[in-house]
Amino acid sequence: MAMAGVLAISVGLFLLTVYVPAVPPWVNWLPSMASCLMLARASWRTAKVCGRDRVARRLWRDLTVVPLLVMLGVVGDLRRAVVDPTFDGVTHDIPTAVLYGLSILSLIWMLVRLPTAQRREINHTARFALDAATVGITTGIFAWYAITHAFGSVEAAGPNVVPMVVLAALGLCGSLAFVKVSMIGMGGLDRVITRLLALAAAVGAAGGGLTPLIFDLRPGLSSSHVTISATMLVAAFAADRQRRIAGVPPEVRPRRRSSLVPYVAVAATDGLLLFVGTAAGGIFLVVAIAAVLLTALVALRQVHALLENDRLLRRVDAGQAQLAHRANHDHLTDLANRTLFEQRTREALAGSDRRAMSLALIDLDDFKAINDRLGHAVGDALLVVVAARLRECVRGDDLVARLGGDEFGLLLDGLRGTEATEVLDRITEALRRPVHALGYDLLVSASVGLAEGWADAEPQELLRRADLAMYAAKERGKGRHAVYDAELEKHQAADAELGAALRTALDNDEFTLVYQPIVRLPDGHWTGMETLVRWHRPDRGFVGPDTFIPIAERTGLIVPLGDWILRTALRQAAEWDRTYGAAAPREIGINVSARQLREPGFAGDVKEALAETGFDPERVVVEVTETAVFDGGVALDTLQNLVGLGVKVALDDFGTGHSSLGLLRTCPADTLKVDKSFVDGIGGRSEEAVIATAMIQITNGLHLQAVAEGVETAEQAETLYRLGYRFAQGYHFSRPLSPQQVASHLDGATVAA
Repeated sequence: MAMAGVLAISVGLFLLTVYVPAVPPWVNWLPSMASCLMLARASWRTAKVCGRDRVARRLWRDLTVVPLLVMLGVVGDLRRAVVDPTFDGVTHDIPTAVLYGLSILSLIWMLVRLPTAQRREINHTARFALDAATVGITTGIFAWYAITHAFGSVEAAGPNVVPMVVLAALGLCGSLAFVKVSMIGMGGLDRVITRLLALAAAVGAAGGGLTPLIFDLRPGLSSSHVTISATMLVAAFAADRQRRIAGVPPEVRPRRRSSLVPYVAVAATDGLLLFVGTAAGGIFLVVAIAAVLLTALVALRQVHALLENDRLLRRVDAGQAQLAHRANHDHLTDLANRTLFEQRTREALAGSDRRAMSLALIDLDDFKAINDRLGHAVGDALLVVVAARLRECVRGDDLVARLGGDEFGLLLDGLRGTEATEVLDRITEALRRPVHALGYDLLVSASVGLAEGWADAEPQELLRRADLAMYAAKERGKGRHAVYDAELEKHQAADAELGAALRTALDNDEFTLVYQPIVRLPDGHWTGMETLVRWHRPDRGFVGPDTFIPIAERTGLIVPLGDWILRTALRQAAEWDRTYGAAAPREIGINVSARQLREPGFAGDVKEALAETGFDPERVVVEVTETAVFDGGVALDTLQNLVGLGVKVALDDFGTGHSSLGLLRTCPADTLKVDKSFVDGIGGRSEEAVIATAMIQITNGLHLQAVAEGVETAEQAETLYRLGYRFAQGYHFSRPLSPQQVASHLDGATVAA
């Protein structure tokens, strides 16, 4: 570094001046001027690289003024040294002393302007002012004593002793200011930088005080010839560090609660008082000893109080740290919470490389079933284990958060593409291992959505994309992950448009019901009807149930739609009863979704609809899928309430869901509807025949009614009858019929009878 070379030149010139009388002392001031100019330039450059760090930028911009003022003071000393070769470099004239004083005052004012979390605390400002006054007075006393002692008396020192004392006191006050800043973290500055600047201020303040000790080496020599360059070099080290750490947040350390500065100052003054009292002797010495003892006792009493306060403050700080941790972390898993997760996401997106990051949302599949069947204590234990496994699957710098319930978030800073999906693969694999929770060995899976960061991304938009991908993973099957892409956005837009159209369709009566007969084998006599919903959009024509029913469930519109289906079907069944009497279909089957079963008061709505239509509840069959009731909980309770009304329950599409035989013990089912997939090919493949036979044996053993779905050929019907089935439905017997078509069939049957 060039400034280190300048300091070496300063030292060399100083030594040369001592041993070579031909070298004039004023030459020593030239390196000092150069070092001041170099520090001013370095400070200005540092201010420019501080970027968005407004505090540091202003600090180094203000600091540019300090070396310039010192340089102007050096020019005054140089001018005087040229005129007077015996100039000692300490007893400055008034203009030069003012320039040096302004440099120190500028430095102190620069520190006062720094923002601080404690800025509003009046007590903090008062403590700082008292410490500065204590150091200033102590320094002034020592400077006065040292200078007058060196000159022999105050009269010998002359009026120039005043600026000497003032500059020494101001210099040490500036040093104190930096020390205080480094201790309390004022302004959020780096501690190493503030300590380097404090050292620079101390070196500069000590420079003038050393001059009387070296003045005897040769008239005209001053310690400032070396210490100014040394001061500028130390400050340059601070500027260099600021440029290297630009953009890096400062390290946060516990603040120091008390300062030793006042006690050191008082002890030093007491020492000087005893020294002077010993020389004076007599009464003065006795008074000095008494004063020292009194100050020592007062100091000891205050130190005791400070230690007690320190213990209390440590407890308060520990409590505050705990509260801060709780505010940003989940109390159950100790993971980051949603607030901290969103904050860290914003910080990652604001980084220099916004593209190199990914965000994942994780939702546990069927977690509610565990809470409902095994209790919340088991569910909480499961969440703790899952949290631990998620931590194991990511790097130390990645953030894992619990966002609420069974939803977790991952912030993968620096990862995208294949690297990010590899993390998701590890998570999927880790969650496949059985989880031991409060004595239960549970299998858990999760649906994961991943979204990658991009330039100018907003946290909420990134979260939305990850959420969209997560629901896409759920739709594709549980235990999967999906990555956001433009196609998902198109599907979401289509779903949103279709959801709005569903709402309009409900208001405009665009839905109709059709009925597919359930027949008796082998004669094909109608025994009941399954109700099916159809939607014909005026603008686009027929929309299949497999398209709009899932969207209705996701949007919640299945609840009002299901209520309309229930009431319309019961009114139609009641009308057939009034018209055809005993010839009317014996039972009416109505499909009910899992969402409807979880609705509070659904059983009450069914009871109300039965009362309105007067239809016999024992002739109503609620058809639900295995998946809807496998989780137990509210859905199963609702079914029990329906059975209490007299309503029957049929498990639809049996064998395609969880297929748990234990479900047949807990679910109050009267009928099993064997899925079409087991009926297809039953006449030509022995495997289907074996499965169909096993199912009829199960239903007979449990005294349940079995209905074979999807029967399309006479051969299938004959085989099913031979295996023991007595009820079936499918296109072989009849396609779904409109109410008018059902009426026509019933009219024909009545005439035939």
